[in-house]
Amino acid sequence: MAKTNKQQILKLCKEIDSKEGEGSIFQLGSKKSNLKIKRWTSGIEDLDYITGGGIPEGRIVEIFGPESSGKTSLGYHLMSLQELGVYIPIEGTFDSERAKMFGNTKQMIVYRAKYGEQALNKTLKFAQSGVPLIIIDSVPACKPKADSDKARKDLEGQPARGGVARLFERALPELEEIIEFTGTTIILINQVRAKMDAVMFGDKTDTPGGWAIRHYSSIRIQVARRTWIDIPNKDPRNSAEKERVGIIMKTKIVKSKVCNPMGEAEIPMFFHKGFVSFDDIKPIRKELMRGG
Repeated sequence: MAKTNKQQILKLCKEIDSKEGEGSIFQLGSKKSNLKIKRWTSGIEDLDYITGGGIPEGRIVEIFGPESSGKTSLGYHLMSLQELGVYIPIEGTFDSERAKMFGNTKQMIVYRAKYGEQALNKTLKFAQSGVPLIIIDSVPACKPKADSDKARKDLEGQPARGGVARLFERALPELEEIIEFTGTTIILINQVRAKMDAVMFGDKTDTPGGWAIRHYSSIRIQVARRTWIDIPNKDPRNSAEKERVGIIMKTKIVKSKVCNPMGEAEIPMFFHKGFVSFDDIKPIRKELMRGG
């Protein structure tokens, strides 16, 4: 059994605390220990419950899912809850009117990055300033400038692989260190893609961006469209029998360092109204069917 020199250990701890800053080392249960993770409400009761009480401050959160599953809408909603936030749309599909519909006005700063280095460099700078929330939409669009330039010159050439992953591998360790002290929450919106080498048993889908995003994310929230919310179609210009006016979004915590994982919740959302409770579905549908 090792011989423990308690006095020497305490002296070393004191030296570390003095050199690297108060709170850099502590004993659990001491006054310097920070056992309570600060959170802010998502404004959605069931989502708060499965995330352990809300979205954690000073952490990286990944929201991922297939197309038309509500990822961007959830991002707009979360941004609207902040006094100030930075939204970085890099896909070229940002819709200012839809963002306003979720309650975003002048508190949302929109930075339209052209390539991955711009998006991540500005994320670092805004995180250092202590902005409460930064959202990057989306991860696979964060292609390095060199890859984008090459694609413009030669569309027939073999596309570069791994560029996005390399950018996030370099940026996320720096970001994690910064946001721990500033309290900035960073949300990465990601997609789901089919695995090229999928086997018969096991996961057949994957998310772009490499291992770093999965590793550094404190919470990974998988979203999917469980079903549509629809009403009878009365517009003769639309040949569909029913008009789709919203979705029921299924959310699942597939990884968490701050709450129990694998919690699930279903959340209704109307395209013109945003996220609502299940009790609101029937009256809103009636209002829409009346043409209100």
